[in-house]
Amino acid sequence: MDDRPEYVILSPCTTSKSIEMRTRAKLDLGKAEKELSNDYEVTANTSVFLSFLHKGKQFILYSSGKIVIKEVDSAQGKPLLLEIFNLLKERGCFVED
Repeated sequence: MDDRPEYVILSPCTTSKSIEMRTRAKLDLGKAEKELSNDYEVTANTSVFLSFLHKGKQFILYSSGKIVIKEVDSAQGKPLLLEIFNLLKERGCFVED
């Protein structure tokens, strides 16, 4: 049994106005795009990341499991990260190693 937390939330730099979550599981970007495109504006999908807009904020998902929100402070960003993390989890977008 893996006892590591499912995710960790980091504020890399106070001047960068971004916040990130590192998840234990990897993300299936193709599945995430399919699941998110019905409800959110997907702005980019490359082999490296998927970018979409939610509540006026830019989210970037990486296959490594990292989720970043741009132009947001920690107080505003943490609930948004949890909202998207739970949505991705509910829709089966995470891949366990």
